[in-house]
Amino acid sequence: MRLIMRQNFSVAAIHDMSGYGKCSLTVAIPVISAAGIKVCPLPTAVLSTNTAYQGFVFHELTGFMRQSLEHWQSLQLKFDAIYSGFLGSAEQIDIVIDMIGKFPVPLVVVDPVLGDKGKPYATMTTDICRKMLDLAICADVITPNITEACLLTESTYRSEEISREEAYQLCHRLQEKGCRNIVLTGVQQGSELLNYVLQTDGDFYANSIEKVGVMRHGTGDLFASVLTAGLVRGFSMRDASASASAFVHDSLELSREDETREGACFEPILYKLTSGIYQK
Repeated sequence: MRLIMRQNFSVAAIHDMSGYGKCSLTVAIPVISAAGIKVCPLPTAVLSTNTAYQGFVFHELTGFMRQSLEHWQSLQLKFDAIYSGFLGSAEQIDIVIDMIGKFPVPLVVVDPVLGDKGKPYATMTTDICRKMLDLAICADVITPNITEACLLTESTYRSEEISREEAYQLCHRLQEKGCRNIVLTGVQQGSELLNYVLQTDGDFYANSIEKVGVMRHGTGDLFASVLTAGLVRGFSMRDASASASAFVHDSLELSREDETREGACFEPILYKLTSGIYQK
């Protein structure tokens, strides 16, 4: 573990914002802030609720993103990391790629939000999937689920329950495409959920947690946010990914009585992230 005792870390967090239902920025801001890191949000869209609720109102912010980045650049702002999630168009992906070029940072984390359970989300076109690979190649770390890894590599999706060898091959295909460190999330094996990691040095391992209740909206955002916080604070990929897995597990334990659309109940254990990784 390599805890860095600086007081001025900052992360540019490029995600959507939902008014109700915890996900995206309403997860990233409190989680990363709890780890002692300043969060600088760049919203890609605002929604009345997350997409688990029918009839939600959606307003995309592509023009605002461009104007914000121009202003940030004029101020010569600097960040320790760029962390992106849901991007609603190929143009928004291009904006993030442009930002990475204009704001050099030590760490870029991309959660390539494209789909789940074998299907792309309704807003995801073939063009967006191809463009997302361009962004993934710019990242130091990507956190796809199985569906997203298959979309990025044009592989055939079979199920959420794949073997260790199949997980390795999927991660390896992503590296062949030009990606670096891959965290393949949400792999199911019996009563366990595994997050497989393939690093650029070839190190391949899994963090395993017990399945808790049912799957909830926003758990991928929760995992990627805790992972990002750990990496920014200087912890290794192995420690940061284990921290993220454990935090998600314990948040789900606290959520058993809550409606699934509301997301995970993580607020009571935020204080355990103050060092940068989850202290159980």
